[in-house]
Amino acid sequence: MSKLCITTISDTVGRTPLVSLSGVDGVSHGVAGEILGKLEYMNPGSSIKDRVAKHIVAQLSAKGISKSAPLVVAGPGNLAISLAMLGRSLTCLLPERTTTDRVRLLKSLGVTDIVRTLDGALPGSPEHACEIGRRIVKYRAGSVYIDEELGDWDLSACYDELAAELIEQTDGTLDALVLGVDTGNAATHLSRALKAKLPNIQIIGVEPTNSAIGEQTVDNPLARRWLCEDIGRAYAPRALLPGSIDMWIQVSDRVAYSMARRLVQGGVFAGPSSGASVAAARMYAVSACLQPSSRVAVILGDTARNYTDTLLSDDWMLAHDLLDARMVADLQRTQIEQYRAASIEDLQLPAAVTVSENDSMHYAVALMAEHDFSQVPVTGPLRRLIGYLTLSAAQTLLDNHVALPTDPVRKFMLRFNPAPRNVGSANIRKEYWLITPETPLSELSRFFESHSVAFVTDASRKFCLGIATKQDLISFLARRHTFRF
Repeated sequence: MSKLCITTISDTVGRTPLVSLSGVDGVSHGVAGEILGKLEYMNPGSSIKDRVAKHIVAQLSAKGISKSAPLVVAGPGNLAISLAMLGRSLTCLLPERTTTDRVRLLKSLGVTDIVRTLDGALPGSPEHACEIGRRIVKYRAGSVYIDEELGDWDLSACYDELAAELIEQTDGTLDALVLGVDTGNAATHLSRALKAKLPNIQIIGVEPTNSAIGEQTVDNPLARRWLCEDIGRAYAPRALLPGSIDMWIQVSDRVAYSMARRLVQGGVFAGPSSGASVAAARMYAVSACLQPSSRVAVILGDTARNYTDTLLSDDWMLAHDLLDARMVADLQRTQIEQYRAASIEDLQLPAAVTVSENDSMHYAVALMAEHDFSQVPVTGPLRRLIGYLTLSAAQTLLDNHVALPTDPVRKFMLRFNPAPRNVGSANIRKEYWLITPETPLSELSRFFESHSVAFVTDASRKFCLGIATKQDLISFLARRHTFRF
């Protein structure tokens, strides 16, 4: 077998890249030293928890626990994803704040038992994940409870490997390590391993605003709320040894999410907790007055792809006020201001050419070829718009003899469905959006984020008045000299 071929997925865990973040907007400006990102999201399961899962699986095997033994796993979800990736059957205990993206991924990995736990529950309370997990294990013979926070697993070797990689990749020249803190394991073990080789290194712990780890205080945990996942606790985790952290920095959700967006724009696909850590690294670098030769490494623990409904959604980011002022201004300019209140009427579209649902496939294809159309609207009774037919689909159907030239268009057209979709129905039609000449171009632009063509009708959707594509928008903006790539 080729040396380039790796036999198991667990063998791909680790050896993640360390890259300069100087090319990311807003990271290195005004900073004398260099900020480096350790891309832990490039592990096969897209998080640093792959390292933890690999060592836990090895310890399960060493204890003689069968691979088929069900695991009950507590945490924000990344550890459960990593264990499921390594072929383990498990029940997952997830905090309420965990994104639906992780839930979907866990389900696709075959995890069907997912229990949501209360954000901010204190240890010992019935609502705490540990108590819930122990109750589940009690009634499931042969199951094993997995919780990093309890310290039941020796993770020293796991983080020794990570520390060795950091030292090797920086040639032993590293002034500070910045990382988000949750269970405290990474902070404790990395601090120990790095300071054994680099006694003067500073370990900077990052937590969200309202988290209580660094303050070592206990109050009403339900009053401590934040959105950023994977970092922060409403109490100090027992796995975090005193003295492991030299400095604590709290980062607000807005700063964390805005920086994560800037990381994505800079080609670094890291999640909100990584955004918090990079923002904290910048704060530390500015306050510490680093030398040009100084190096600060940041752990980028998981991927932005776990946050398609949150971090990567403009609507969600705006609704939760998580974009900084410059990002909001850029978004407004892109979505609204460049169109200057223009509507579809300003596109000056030619009148639509339509076919009837009773016209033949041959006639529809000939009409599209004659006018150089990629698609044609289809009308039903009283010439009402009911769907459309694309040239490529029609030609393929005819060439493969699935459709006959004399077949009516209605047999193969894509029909609009003005009613809400019935998830249980096998006949899912194309969802219909009402688009009229008065529709703002800013709204049309959002429509084109998920559609290739827009059929313009009157308000009653009786007549098709025109067809618009993204190219029409681009041409319009070019005429106004305001188009921005």
